[in-house]
Amino acid sequence: MEKSKTSLKKNEFISFSKWNNKIFSVFNSLKKIVRISTLSVAYSIILTPVQLIAQTDTSKIFKTLDIEEIIVSAQRAPVIYSKLARTMTVIDEQTIKIMPVTSINELIENNSFVDIRQRGTNGVQADMSIRGGTFDQNLILLNGINISDPQTGHHSLNIPLNFNAIDRIEILEGSASRVFGPNAFSGAVNILTNQSNKNFIKTNFSAGDFALYSASFSGAINYKKTGHFLAASKSVSGGYASNTDYDQMNVFYNPYFKFNKSKINFQIGHTNNSFGANSFYTPEYPDQYEQIKTTFASVKFESESIIKYSTSIYYREHKDRFELFRYEPASWYAGHNYHYTQVYGSKIDARYSWKFGTTSVGAEYRSENILSNKLGEQLNDTIFIDNEPDGFYTKSYSRSITNIFIEQTLYLNELSISAGILASYVADKENNVNFYPGIDLSYKIFEGLNVIASINKSLRLPTFTDLFYEGPNNIGNPDLKPETAWSFDGGFKYDNQYMKSNISVFYRDAENLIEWVKEKNAPLGSKWETQNLTNVQTSGIQVYVKTNPIEYLTQTPIKSIYFNYSYINQTIDSKKYESKYSLNYLKQNFNLSIYHKLIKNIDILWNFKYQDRAGYYVPYDKVNNVYEPETEFKPFFLVDAKLIVPIYKFNVYAEASNIFNVKYIDYGNISMPERWFKAGIEFNFYWN
Repeated sequence: MEKSKTSLKKNEFISFSKWNNKIFSVFNSLKKIVRISTLSVAYSIILTPVQLIAQTDTSKIFKTLDIEEIIVSAQRAPVIYSKLARTMTVIDEQTIKIMPVTSINELIENNSFVDIRQRGTNGVQADMSIRGGTFDQNLILLNGINISDPQTGHHSLNIPLNFNAIDRIEILEGSASRVFGPNAFSGAVNILTNQSNKNFIKTNFSAGDFALYSASFSGAINYKKTGHFLAASKSVSGGYASNTDYDQMNVFYNPYFKFNKSKINFQIGHTNNSFGANSFYTPEYPDQYEQIKTTFASVKFESESIIKYSTSIYYREHKDRFELFRYEPASWYAGHNYHYTQVYGSKIDARYSWKFGTTSVGAEYRSENILSNKLGEQLNDTIFIDNEPDGFYTKSYSRSITNIFIEQTLYLNELSISAGILASYVADKENNVNFYPGIDLSYKIFEGLNVIASINKSLRLPTFTDLFYEGPNNIGNPDLKPETAWSFDGGFKYDNQYMKSNISVFYRDAENLIEWVKEKNAPLGSKWETQNLTNVQTSGIQVYVKTNPIEYLTQTPIKSIYFNYSYINQTIDSKKYESKYSLNYLKQNFNLSIYHKLIKNIDILWNFKYQDRAGYYVPYDKVNNVYEPETEFKPFFLVDAKLIVPIYKFNVYAEASNIFNVKYIDYGNISMPERWFKAGIEFNFYWN
């Protein structure tokens, strides 16, 4: 980095005219001297327009930038946060530290517009919905690498990390297929680890009601041009109700190596979760049980030159054993379900900055495969499973996806434009080629205030469960077509050093929506079947405000306030079917978090949550073993709190979930836990 000194009448400051370090290479394209006030680099999951237009000074041209605003894309071109032409929620490290949560799922739910429907607690199993989409319509990334599960979205949040090992979570609301390809239908989530160059050790131990014990460790060592990040965690609980116990273990390792202007980044992780699945998939058999094992690895190479490029390869395998009867199987029970998915892929991205903006091109190949005794097409021979005496595979299925994209960003005074198209070839039964065009616009009205708008097309492929699953209450459909949608988004964003806020409205028009349905007025206990619904329209509004009053009101005890509210409405043209998931969206979602000083050095965070879910479920009478007439989901209001007492490099904390002991459900017939107390201690040590 070369320095040049510029003198003013009263102040002398350092300006940087050349940026050799990779993470600041965005400034090379400015061809200007840049004056820096604050340095804080983040990574984004989206490619959106960036406006870096210099202002005029008496002698030279400067642009004073708060680099907290600079977000370097995890996969494509850089972008300034305040200029994002899309709605994105960022959950930062400070928020992660203070929230009264015990899992990534709860962290996302309490700090975004995302609907997390839980079948258990502490990340045992949860389904994520963005803007009224289903749990299969979202893409999950770990440090920019796609780790979504092709078997079912139920497994997409099986991430080999404890939430204490995460630096930041970025949530893109709305269609992201133009950037990421199929299945980023209603949004995408990127989970980021170890984004700083600090050396540190973090440990966390906690215990609580229902025989809860949890321990986690993470640490990073950076020396010269190499670094290593390691995280491990273990959590067990006896369960808040019968057959809700669990045992979770995660291990994650992320080293990197730098040389010249290049960097190689590795990551490998493994998770092993076993849990009682009380009524997870049907209330008729409450003693269900499941064990999952997930292993993930990737290698990414990045190089800086006139043309900047990165290439990555990745592999993910997921093993799942589902037991309908954990203890005493019925006489007709044929055995457990065994599934083994393997996903591997590679990707290359390149971009070139010139006077007309940034041109990005790239390609990706992804192969999705499954062995199972329930899902797929019949094998010629039976494959027996090692270390599973009763396990075997009799079916298999494979498909591959090839994506090619091109995108261009333009900077026209106060207007930023990003437009592009992604072509995707899916090699399966029909060998379809699909195109996802889109355009994002941002216009600066005045400093801090931008108006944004976007139009994008998205697509979602059926999961292996959608295609092939047959069970006591469900039956798949191998003739399903992919679902497609056009999404429209617009609104306003206002950002300054004290507050970040936005308001946006959106509309999504989906065709051939894949859904589990049954005919209306069908007999109780009829099976759910997957079908392509004719047309589904989703519309809504989101309001988000995050402020730090302590920054400008030195006497206030309030350190931060976070607020969001969303309202969604969804209609289905088809009058023939009753939907299992699509119309059970979160109609109203309200979150309010207040973090403030209690006394002296003791802080407390209050989290208030209100949810009103649309749709119905069919209650099951477990005493008489009969289904009852369908019932509407009832809205509920929850209050959580976390007390934090810092002692040297330790934080002692106590937290309570559902303080007022509210009875509520996310899924029909699965009661969520009532009041739950936890306490723990964490140790954080940093050094250079």
